Amino acid sequence: MFGTDFAIITTSTRKTMKRILLIMIVATMAMTACRKDRFEPKTPESMEQLQVPANFDWKTTKDYQITFNPSQSGLVQVTNSQNVSYQRAFLTAQQSYVMKLTLPTFEKSVKVSFAGKETVLNLSGANLTVNLN
Repeated sequence: MFGTDFAIITTSTRKTMKRILLIMIVATMAMTACRKDRFEPKTPESMEQLQVPANFDWKTTKDYQITFNPSQSGLVQVTNSQNVSYQRAFLTAQQSYVMKLTLPTFEKSVKVSFAGKETVLNLSGANLTVNLN
């Protein structure tokens, strides 16, 4: 009677120990497998250590000169795509008006509003001409 009880305890103890061993192995594998390899670039400590291409333009703004040729008098407004106004001016009929703007370099176009009409002007060069009818 004592021998069979001992065998049952030993069998259940073995199963428990196998489960504990299996859990420890899985936990060890999970801990070592979750480590991420990260590329962390070296941060320069001074401006001299900064590596910048020779053709990099440090400017954050660009200057434009827009010549308006209105056929009638009225208020012209130049805005960005979110309708933030850059500049307004009153134009006199048949007289050219030159507007100088300094805009962020990320702007590729502006909206021109005149006499109830709105047109998109692509910022393709530093000197632009707009004929307003």
